[in-house]
Amino acid sequence: MSSGSQLSPAIGYSSGILEKKSAFSSRTQTAISVSCPIVLLVGRTGSWASSLIKFLEKSGAELFFVAPQTATPEYLKKVGYSLILLDSTVPAEHRRQLTSELVGSNVSIFYTFPVENGCWWLPTLRYGQNCHGAPAFRRNELLFELERILRD
Repeated sequence: MSSGSQLSPAIGYSSGILEKKSAFSSRTQTAISVSCPIVLLVGRTGSWASSLIKFLEKSGAELFFVAPQTATPEYLKKVGYSLILLDSTVPAEHRRQLTSELVGSNVSIFYTFPVENGCWWLPTLRYGQNCHGAPAFRRNELLFELERILRD
């Protein structure tokens, strides 16, 4: 048994265990390597809207879920995620640390900011470039932005 993170289906939330939900779970080895975006969702598994999950799966992304304390800058750099989404359970100081440590890494990071009847999605990194202060996205606008990022 290895001491690394364990993979399990994204059914429930278990601190410290990497959970995976992928449209490509049963990929076979071929001579041609197809690159697909790797997306990390940090926070409570149940906090993600089903429309967002369906959109990411339809985009061909491999989805991983982790608890906030598992998402260290060292871990995130090692895996090489394309996109990281942080829910509102990720403390502000942890978001700032992740952002500052991942500048220049080519990852895009967004986090939720709860408002009266929903949330805003705030970009913090785009392709590894700090974008603090950039306009926020409403839930439906976020999907268009994510599509653009995942397509690139």
